[in-house]
Amino acid sequence: MKMARKMTKIEAGSYYSYLTEGCRICRRGAKLVLFVTGECMHSCYYCPISEERWGKDVIFANERPVNSMDDVLEELELMDAEGASITGGEPLIKLERVIEYLDLFKSLDLHIHLYTSVPARENVIKKLYEHGLDEIRFHPIDLKNIRAYEESLAVSKKLGMEAGFEIPSLRFSQEIADILNKYDAFLNLNELEFSSTNYSKLVEAGYEVGEFYGAKGSDEIAKMYAENVNKFHYCTALFKDKAQLRRRLIRMAFNHPEFYKVTKEGTIICGFIEGDKNALERAKKLLEDLNEEYVEVEGGIETSIEVVEEWGEHLKAEGLKVSIIERYPTSKRITIEVTPL
Repeated sequence: MKMARKMTKIEAGSYYSYLTEGCRICRRGAKLVLFVTGECMHSCYYCPISEERWGKDVIFANERPVNSMDDVLEELELMDAEGASITGGEPLIKLERVIEYLDLFKSLDLHIHLYTSVPARENVIKKLYEHGLDEIRFHPIDLKNIRAYEESLAVSKKLGMEAGFEIPSLRFSQEIADILNKYDAFLNLNELEFSSTNYSKLVEAGYEVGEFYGAKGSDEIAKMYAENVNKFHYCTALFKDKAQLRRRLIRMAFNHPEFYKVTKEGTIICGFIEGDKNALERAKKLLEDLNEEYVEVEGGIETSIEVVEEWGEHLKAEGLKVSIIERYPTSKRITIEVTPL
């Protein structure tokens, strides 16, 4: 007889009976995602990783390309991170690199979780734990060979780590439910998501696009797992975009100087001044004389909307272009809208 489990509904169709600390931090938008390598020994047809990363030995901290530890530290500071996840590709291909970042994150007292498709041996799991890993999430490839992960779950739990599976909603597996319950482990089920890189393969495998790039049938699969797994969490594609990502953007936005206007979506609006080097130097001198705050960025200067509205004609007379821009508060500074003045 199936046991009735109390589920808590959250935003955008997600719900849970159990949330790990890593998920709680993620839900607050306070988790940095460290993509530690794009290399992987598998070629899963459902893998959503972008062409920019797939199969390449590259590192990203959220959207920021990483060339040194300083890049990671800047991203952590920008988003006021409370935790970090280590993902890929397959992170354990680069075990020593993972250890290096575990040491960094733990020195900053961050909660850390790691995703892996490897049914890791005891010596590897113990090493990860000794360097500060709090939570490990295993991904059985194509939801097959489930029994290979039993020892990894048992060792992780014995050491005191949170352990479980994180999988896409490809199909229901009673074997997965039984093993997770046996070891008091959790299941994070992600809505199967279409991306530019996996679209044709998912269609070929018989999946259909539903709402917001999620695969049709994911919700039904989630219900089956929810009825059979004691520690369960279902995370939709819409939740990742509308809740998790928006909250991270808002955290980043409020870490910018006060002259930036923060929208409810987490974008920022400011005045923008652009021109040649000499003209920009004159603009900087004006802002300093006015005791107005500004930030130098690639291609120009960002300052308050009030400044460019009040001094726009003067700045244009100096040969400068003046506008109000809306952009993301991330390292890539993607511009959404430009309103010339």
